[in-house]
Amino acid sequence: MKKILKIKLKFGFLDFYNILLILYLIIPIIVIIIYSFNDSTAGVFPLAGFTFKWYIKFFENKLLTSSILNSVYVALATAIISALIGVLASFALIRHKFKAKNLISFIVLIPISLPGILLGISLLSFFSSLNIDKSLLTVTISHALFCIPFVVLVMNSRLEGFDIALEEAAKDLGANTLQTFRLITFPLIRPSIFGVIMLAFALSFDEFLVTFFTVGTKNTLPLVIWGMLRRGVSPVVNAVATIVLIITMVLITLANRLVQIRIKV
Repeated sequence: MKKILKIKLKFGFLDFYNILLILYLIIPIIVIIIYSFNDSTAGVFPLAGFTFKWYIKFFENKLLTSSILNSVYVALATAIISALIGVLASFALIRHKFKAKNLISFIVLIPISLPGILLGISLLSFFSSLNIDKSLLTVTISHALFCIPFVVLVMNSRLEGFDIALEEAAKDLGANTLQTFRLITFPLIRPSIFGVIMLAFALSFDEFLVTFFTVGTKNTLPLVIWGMLRRGVSPVVNAVATIVLIITMVLITLANRLVQIRIKV
């Protein structure tokens, strides 16, 4: 009886609230996955039957397959560019003192403080004034501009808590700057770097407003899905969402796996 009472006392309001929050976040995703196998075009329950035909139609739809490849290309390029620029910018802002440092820190955060539609219109005007044709390149540049501030914010919080004494100890033992970074600094900040790469990839892959104003003839997945939803909710969209979810979960698992791998010294 005492053990039962202890268990009941431990399960409080916050535990119940957390369960409701998790269900609130997960149930819509579960519904999408379930309806992607529904044999009927109507989103009704119980299901009319179990089928894979919506997945087959997805792979037969060249517009969808090409758009998801375009989104992956743009997201990968955006993640790499954002990580390179954002990590270096964070090192400069945290490790060095220079004039107008506060002003630059403020300017870096402007893209995420602006509404997406305003940022998209601004980029459209910028590319038009330079007579640059809209393409996946302009989309990548725009996405990198949007993602870099997120990278800087995450890396700033990591570098502010970094113990510089570890680097100084390595240099006292004879390591040069490159060896110190490779053997000391990078292994410690590696999880954060993988994290910002995944964050930039997810933000770019899902971005709609900025893409809408800067894309050319080759559409990305969010734009194609938006065009499909204008004609009604198709079960193919549920299949696409399920495939994207699986790909995302695989990438997150691989990223976590890579973070755990130790660099050989």
